[in-house]
Amino acid sequence: MLPSVTCAVDLIRSSERGLLLPHSCVNVLRCLLIAILLVSCTTSRAENIKAERRRAEQILNLVSKDVQNNFYDDALKGLDWPALTEQARQRIRGAEELGEMYGAISALLYQLHDSHTVFIPPKRKIKAVYGFKAKPFANNIFVYEVDKDGPAAKAGLQLGDQIVGVNNLNAVRETFFDMMRYLTVLDPRVELDVDVAQNGPTRVVKVPATVTPQPPQYFFSFIETGRDSDAQERLYDFKSYDNGIQYLRVRAFLMPPTEMVGMIKPLRDAKAVILDLRGNGGGSLSTMIDFMGQFVREPFEMATSVSRKKSEPIRVKPLSPHITSPLYILLDSASASASEMVARSMQIHKRAVLIGDRSSGRVNSAQFFWQPIGSWEAVEFGTEIAVSKVVMEGGEELENQGVTPDVFCVPTPEDLRTERDPCLDRALAMARSAKN
Repeated sequence: MLPSVTCAVDLIRSSERGLLLPHSCVNVLRCLLIAILLVSCTTSRAENIKAERRRAEQILNLVSKDVQNNFYDDALKGLDWPALTEQARQRIRGAEELGEMYGAISALLYQLHDSHTVFIPPKRKIKAVYGFKAKPFANNIFVYEVDKDGPAAKAGLQLGDQIVGVNNLNAVRETFFDMMRYLTVLDPRVELDVDVAQNGPTRVVKVPATVTPQPPQYFFSFIETGRDSDAQERLYDFKSYDNGIQYLRVRAFLMPPTEMVGMIKPLRDAKAVILDLRGNGGGSLSTMIDFMGQFVREPFEMATSVSRKKSEPIRVKPLSPHITSPLYILLDSASASASEMVARSMQIHKRAVLIGDRSSGRVNSAQFFWQPIGSWEAVEFGTEIAVSKVVMEGGEELENQGVTPDVFCVPTPEDLRTERDPCLDRALAMARSAKN
């Protein structure tokens, strides 16, 4: 029962208990009370929508201005930004739901087609867990991780399932990560309707969210670092294989310099090194530069960071210990930012063989602009804005392009279901062959 109807029924019952009226009068009173309450609720909702529209327009003004003042290209890629902002304003004025209003602001920033320019809506003080992970493998989206006994597993989602849509949105390689970030982090849904391809019609798997309250600091930290503060995953892992082959997986370039020494040490005497950058979303520029310095013989300028005010070279210089063994780098569609720069630079200088899928093409450098508005609590919404673009040596830009591996390799759905890793197997075979 809706709250307004419940309220009306309670008032009518109170009137019936407190007044001795003829039955016909009670019926008249019942009708009058319901009419009054429904009009009141309708008026209240209309006023709330108007207030939300006003607030959304205020947010739009601030977001639009922040982008105009800080995006690395002061021409905003030739877009008529005032006209597009006005279009977003009109969409807000015609919207009946808060989600539509925030969607209009997000759509404005999407016009820039920049991976690091995103609207972050207010009041995301919850953590929504759906219990699965999916990403592009070549041009298809597959589930590659399902939490045992989690919401997705209980709903029937399985490893290797191909996702073709989520909440009536098409799941395609170019926009999948942005779509899922919005649906699960920026504006999380109570339930995801996941369309899974089968032989014939698709089936819909309804995956409910496990929702827990979180302080705002959690949300902002997660957005800025891309890492869950509750996660216990190490930033890197080692494994030794036969014939002196060392495997190093780096999940993010976020380790301090003191930890870098311990990370590199096992590689000193390796006969071959397999560097796994799959799922590595980037990290600190200085950490990335120090890491690369362990694998090169000569100093060089790997890229240029171009902002609207200046261009700065990104230089790499050799560091000790110098690792000279053959290097094989694993990439996938979730390899982004600094990991893409490392892979492409090593490829350009023929220092490594790249194995796997084309990387994500999310390379620009961003800053976060947090904004309060009115009497809201401290930090309530923000905008991630690309303040500089990265141009690799030779003038190549990786944004929206990604890095193409030397050896293309993606697991099949059957590989995912049985948790086989054919790309690591390929790298091991190549390392053994090179050694021998």
